[in-house]
Amino acid sequence: MATEIILRQLLIFGILMGIGALAYWQKFITTEMKNNLARIVIDVTLPFLIFTTFANMEADPKILRNGLLVFVLAFVNLVIFNLVGRLSSRLLKLKTPQATVHTLHLMLGNIVFLGFPLLDALFPNGVGVFYGAMYQLASNSVTFTYGVYKLSAGTQKSGWKSLINPNTIALFLGAIVLLLSIPLPNVVNVSFVSLGRCTSPLSMIYIGAMLASMSIRSAIKHKSIYILTLYKLILVPSILAILYLSILNLLGIDISKEAFFVVILEAAMPCQTIVVILSHRYNGDHLLAGGNLFVTTLLSIATLPLVFAIVQWVWNMV
Repeated sequence: MATEIILRQLLIFGILMGIGALAYWQKFITTEMKNNLARIVIDVTLPFLIFTTFANMEADPKILRNGLLVFVLAFVNLVIFNLVGRLSSRLLKLKTPQATVHTLHLMLGNIVFLGFPLLDALFPNGVGVFYGAMYQLASNSVTFTYGVYKLSAGTQKSGWKSLINPNTIALFLGAIVLLLSIPLPNVVNVSFVSLGRCTSPLSMIYIGAMLASMSIRSAIKHKSIYILTLYKLILVPSILAILYLSILNLLGIDISKEAFFVVILEAAMPCQTIVVILSHRYNGDHLLAGGNLFVTTLLSIATLPLVFAIVQWVWNMV
């Protein structure tokens, strides 16, 4: 049943991405509009999705404990992917600019534009978005500190101010409403929920327009892209699923099925969009970053159901 949901959802995503690409090719969506659409999703609709998810949940200690576990395991994911990226960069003999993009794109996935809509569809009771928000908090703290530092070759020492944004504000305000059980007026709640639900279709329109705008014919010939795709979309997440569940069981630590699936599925998301943007800003290898993004996003339509099936098997077997 869950596999059918993910396949149907990815088909819906594919149709919406196709509409976004067609709108860009027909010039209904300009480059400026595309960039503004990304800002609307990140700074407007997503914060309301996060806030209303928290505000409409009950303060269940089990869910809160699992959320903390997701937050910790997200950092473990990032460390492991960093080590894999450094090792594969050496084996591929990549130069520093390419190695930096390769490693960061292994670490950082598209947990917002693709991850949140998918988790919302898989776990419609709101718990998927709740755990996804905890994962995003960990990922953002690395993106705007370590990521900026590496792409700027050390010239930018800190990106902590970037962590104060509409999403983290929505997360903390939502957490306050959740923990204090503050009821929202119905008209306010319905308005906020409606706005948050725009995140999924707008995200897919943006991804379609973004892919249509990329000119990366030469970049996708780089063999490191396909090594990265294998590691990020299939191999490492599958190994992490077995490793985490075995260790947690050995330590006697309980993790809910939803939290476990979020940790692994977020790890298996295609490459993060912001790495391409930051590569442009700091004169990194943005062509390779674009190639990584293009190939992994397209192939994730096939790999995400595969990883989901693997995680389901691991959950039933371990």
